Amino acid sequence: MINQIVDPFSEVLAGLVRGDTGEFAHLLREYEAPLALDGTKTVVRTHFVAVNASGVPAVDLLSTAMAHAAMDFCIPRSRVEEAVRHLQATRSASHFSRLEQEARELFVDADATGEGGELLLFLLMEKLLGIPQLLAKMPLKTNPNVHVHGSDGIHAALSADGVLDVYWGESKLYKDTSKAFSDCFESLAPFIEKGGGAARRRDLLLVRDNLDVQHAQLATHLLQYFDESSPKALKVRWNGACLVGFDHPTYPNLDALDDAEMETVAKAVQSWKKTTGHRVKKHGLLEVSIDVFCIPFPDIDALRKAVRSKLGVS
Repeated sequence: MINQIVDPFSEVLAGLVRGDTGEFAHLLREYEAPLALDGTKTVVRTHFVAVNASGVPAVDLLSTAMAHAAMDFCIPRSRVEEAVRHLQATRSASHFSRLEQEARELFVDADATGEGGELLLFLLMEKLLGIPQLLAKMPLKTNPNVHVHGSDGIHAALSADGVLDVYWGESKLYKDTSKAFSDCFESLAPFIEKGGGAARRRDLLLVRDNLDVQHAQLATHLLQYFDESSPKALKVRWNGACLVGFDHPTYPNLDALDDAEMETVAKAVQSWKKTTGHRVKKHGLLEVSIDVFCIPFPDIDALRKAVRSKLGVS
């Protein structure tokens, strides 16, 4: 048997994941186990917003959890570490207050923004899949009223054999189901299709120049994967991560469904899987690993407004 070389940095990178899964996972009820679509490397994960004891979807709690993640999503780890050191030296949390305000101010002042979806995708990647963010893109904005260009998130994991799995994220929260799926894959494809292109290269340069890793040796190790003159540039695998959110009428309480309701939900979930498979095939992504989160909501606009309210954005 050939001994497999284990990359010593794989656990170090995985350790960059922030937050406690227990503070978030209970708010999104998993409908069924993740399902790999036949003939593809796509895995569909279907979740519904949890329903409280009064039978009301916990949108308010979910929006609160999303708003509380703003600092982790927006602020580079180096800035957070500086605040930790200041707290230890002065016993004052003032620097954390500044970072929280800075994070909130980075969000676009427009209800049509997709940044709420990016925030939720960040939580799904870090707290449910355990894959850390490599780049905090929000601080790179040159105009606070302009959406960040490029992918919605860049996360990564190191496999035991030293391959760097880079996950390009795209999120779409639309009222219309069909448009949410079509636009999500339309946006994702340029980053993960064979050969890549200008979009992927542009974001890779951002990662190289703004790598958000507070571990000198790990940073040096990772940067080799983004250096075209290094052999490690051949050991990068491109993956996708999608959040597709949309309005769903007569929102179900998964714990209190009768037979007819169970059948209705099952048919809807099956249609979302079928749509996902269709989009994967249309864009020629059958051989690319993609994690797709399908999350119906009672009202996308209400969720977006709730998050913005919790962030203090008018």
